[in-house]
Formats: sequence, structure tokens, C-alpha cells
Amino acid sequence: MERVNLSKPRQWVSETPKELEIPEVYINRLKLEITVLGQKKEFTFQCSGYKRLRNGAWRFVHVIIDTSKLNPKGDVELRRITYLPKIEMGEVAFMVIPIPAPENLIEA
Repeated sequence: MERVNLSKPRQWVSETPKELEIPEVYINRLKLEITVLGQKKEFTFQCSGYKRLRNGAWRFVHVIIDTSKLNPKGDVELRRITYLPKIEMGEVAFMVIPIPAPENLIEA
């Protein structure tokens, strides 16, 4: 079993369409999907939690961001997932959506 250090950034990359192998400890912590609004382009990431700091900024912890590279047609050229222990953003509007626990998902 691979040792995991959640206090360090990490990245998984694949140049083929195969599934990226991300250790479960990174995925199991995710509880929220955050969509940042009002930027030139909205972006979304997942995290385990967030809080407002004294200076008015927001801190998000255990963050997973899909940083894949797309070609001009919008097809994925390079699959890339980035983990960050935390990110802080100030003066941003965002929307929070809870991620359902796997046992609560309904299969079609």
C-alpha cells in the first residue's frame, strides 16, 4: 500500500484516455463540490470543507481539481487531476453542492 501524505500537493497525469489511479484516501474525503462564480470563466473543484478567515478570504481544504488540458475542439488531450492540501481565495462568489455519500447514490 502506498504511503500518503495529505499535507503535500500531488498530481496524477495520463496521456491516454485510461482511468487515473488515485488513492482512495484522496477521494473518500471529498464532501463538497464548489463552483467559483464571477470569474472570466467559472471553474469547479471538490473539497472536504471550507471556512471564512478573519481577513474575509475563504479557505478550502483537501482540494481536488481537474486540470486536464483540452484541445481547441474541447477533447481531452491530457488527463490531469491535482490535489492541494488547501487553497485560499478572497473576494469570490461561489456555490456549494454536497457530494452524496456512495451508499446514498441511486443506480439507474
